[in-house]
Amino acid sequence: MSWIPIEMYRYGMIKFGRFKLASGIESPFYVDVRRLFSYPELARRVVSELISKIPLDAFDMLVGVESAGIPLAAYIACLTGKPLGYVRKEPKKHGAGNVVEGDVTGKRVAVVDDVVTTGGSLVKAIDNLLSVNAKPVMAVVIVDREQGGRELLKSRGVELYALLTTTDIFSRLYEAGLISRDVYSEVLNYLKSFKAE
Repeated sequence: MSWIPIEMYRYGMIKFGRFKLASGIESPFYVDVRRLFSYPELARRVVSELISKIPLDAFDMLVGVESAGIPLAAYIACLTGKPLGYVRKEPKKHGAGNVVEGDVTGKRVAVVDDVVTTGGSLVKAIDNLLSVNAKPVMAVVIVDREQGGRELLKSRGVELYALLTTTDIFSRLYEAGLISRDVYSEVLNYLKSFKAE
């Protein structure tokens, strides 16, 4: 798995600068997992690694979170044969007006997104799933940014399965000589500021 951060970097999925995340937090880096599906062979390899970390018998159905979680959930569903649904951010303005699509009622659900930061987007999806009597049992992501998401999900009774953490990614990039000690230190200090809270 140590090859994954290097490939992510090589394909432009690791960006440096100042970024405002969906959680509202500012970050000195951005992990753009959405680009993964532009590279089908890389996507197949990465998603296969993710699948190997998930207990497939612990859930009945995958549910992707709009928007980045949907292609990831669909890819996992295709490779595993698990049923697929998705959760919108807002109710549809036409048709049945659903927030949740798919036959999720009474099903043990793995909620899928690309990245978890604070866990807010996943918790909103979990609440929407609970409102239609689904049973969210786990969350599945490519990257855990280690900024409180795992802990928030655990407090809701949902276990997080992440392929990589931010620490995994940046440690590997530093070891490979792809980022400087200064960049590596900035990332570690940034992460420590969240662990101290």
